[in-house]
Amino acid sequence: MFRISSVCLCLFASLAIADESSKPGRLTVAQKNGWATYDTELKKKEDAVNKACGSAVKSSYDRSTYPAFDPMKDRTQSACQMAVGTLVEVCRTPDGKAAVKEAVTKTVCRLSTEGTKVSLDGSVLTIHIDPEKSSIVGKEPGSYSWKSALEEVL
Repeated sequence: MFRISSVCLCLFASLAIADESSKPGRLTVAQKNGWATYDTELKKKEDAVNKACGSAVKSSYDRSTYPAFDPMKDRTQSACQMAVGTLVEVCRTPDGKAAVKEAVTKTVCRLSTEGTKVSLDGSVLTIHIDPEKSSIVGKEPGSYSWKSALEEVL
C-alpha cells in the first residue's frame, strides 16, 4: 500500500510540474533583447511612415500571439517591418497619403495561423504573419504584394 500511494504522489507532483511548465513564465534575457531589437527596428519604419505620410501612426507587435517566442528562430519581424515600411510606398500618391493619414492610427503585427494578410478594423491596421503560409493573400484570388494588399484595405 505504501508503494501505491508513493507512486500516486509522484504522479500528481509530476502533473503539477508539467502544468506549471506549460504556463508562460518570465522572459529570458535573449527574449527581452529580441523584443527590444524588434521594437527598435519597427520604430524606424514607423518614423519613416509618419514622415512620408504626415501621420502619427504607432506600431507594435501583438506579443500575446507569440506564445513561445524565440528570437533565434523567429523570423516574422522582417515581414512585419516590410509591411509597415510599405506604407511609405502607399503614401507616394495623394490618394494613398490621404488614406493612410485619415484611416490608420496604429499598426499591429501578429503571429497568425490563418494566412499572411492585412486587415483594417476601425483605425487599426493589423498585419497577420503566418510563417507556414507566407504568400500574402487578399480579397481576390491571386498573388499580392504588401503594397497591393495595403491599398486594397485602405
